[in-house]
Amino acid sequence: MLNNEAKKYIESLTTKTKHYAQVRLYTTENGTTRFANSEINQNVSITDTECLLTLYDGKKEVTVSTNVLTEAGLAQLVQDAEDLLAHVPGGEYEAFAFSQKAIEDAPQGDGALAKAFGTTQRAALIKEGLTQVQPGYTASGALTLTKNINAIGDSKGAFRYAAYDHLNFNTVVTHESGADGAGACCSYTDADGAGACCSYTDAPDIVAQFKKAQETAALGRNPIVSELGTHTVVLSPLAFGDLVYFMTMMLNAKAVDDGRSFAAGKVGQKVFSDCLTVRDDAYHPDLRPLRYDYEGTPRKPLTLIENGIIKSLVYDNKRAKKHNTDSTGHAAGPFGAIPANVIVDAGKTPLTDIIAGTQKGIYINEFHYTNFVNPRNLQITGLTRNGTFLIENGKLTKPIATVRFTESLLDAFTKITAVSCEREKVSGMGINLMPAVCIEDFHFTSKG
Repeated sequence: MLNNEAKKYIESLTTKTKHYAQVRLYTTENGTTRFANSEINQNVSITDTECLLTLYDGKKEVTVSTNVLTEAGLAQLVQDAEDLLAHVPGGEYEAFAFSQKAIEDAPQGDGALAKAFGTTQRAALIKEGLTQVQPGYTASGALTLTKNINAIGDSKGAFRYAAYDHLNFNTVVTHESGADGAGACCSYTDADGAGACCSYTDAPDIVAQFKKAQETAALGRNPIVSELGTHTVVLSPLAFGDLVYFMTMMLNAKAVDDGRSFAAGKVGQKVFSDCLTVRDDAYHPDLRPLRYDYEGTPRKPLTLIENGIIKSLVYDNKRAKKHNTDSTGHAAGPFGAIPANVIVDAGKTPLTDIIAGTQKGIYINEFHYTNFVNPRNLQITGLTRNGTFLIENGKLTKPIATVRFTESLLDAFTKITAVSCEREKVSGMGINLMPAVCIEDFHFTSKG
């Protein structure tokens, strides 16, 4: 859907009602190549457009949606919304009109990501990657290119449009004994090729991820059972990013107001290690180039945590009004506001040196089934998988069988003793940029 086409849909809807209206259009074209048992078993493309219409009458508000974008479908959408609006109770606030403040456009490029990862290119890359898989091992996973269109507008003439592509890849290589290893990567670019993938050589190296997964699986055979209790751990960027995701979700003014967040009363206080600085920046060239939020507000670059001190929460319009401040441009619908382009500042030490400096510990490549136990103290639980190894005298030695951790990040993130100078892009609400870290006294609570 092109810019002018999206604008026509929005104008058509807003002129069909006497009420103040906001429209959100989301189009995704997913091209996915899946493989299992070291063979490609699916190569599909699915395109869908969802249209959300929100109508307001004073403090009354309703939202309805459809993917039928015919004239009749849009007329029915408006009728459904107006019928509902007559019966809903009023809320706390009247409508917040979409911002019409100018936003700096994402830089333009040449569409290299879509060209490099089209249908035939994805199949060729996976076939090449499968050559890395040795006898006795099998690989499974998926490579997906998603073309995104995001457009919003309202009755007052506000209009914003963004087109960007998202690449996501994961594979697990498994030995017949059950030992496994994983590789994963992701990237964003605007639809014309800006961002981190302006040329094929800058795009994620899919074959290298197969190689990494194969090597990890080979090293993971005949695992030992780890002792429970506290251990020094070295977390890969992927594993660390999993934990950071849960922490940043709670730097949300709505979560604080609802009594669910550890950050209540702690803004301006030091709660984590000096090593930890966390930012959110939609203008970073490696991250998603969507520079406005669900409410049309420009996204503000923020420092969320600086040297362990909580510096900022994220706000949507409703929470900003309640707290007499401005929206930070992180609205995510009913969830309130959520950081979506998270960056943890790099340290000065290579990951290899962090491992070499660890006399006894555990290296963790990936977590699985991670979830909250208690968000008020950031207590998290989950399982290790796809590459967990004992560190002895600065070297990775024996593989370790799956083990469950249960840990308060309020404690763990005060015990970060090293941060790697390398960072990797990992999936979160969007794409996040994460280093590896070393954490002391990390709690393992049961065998997997």
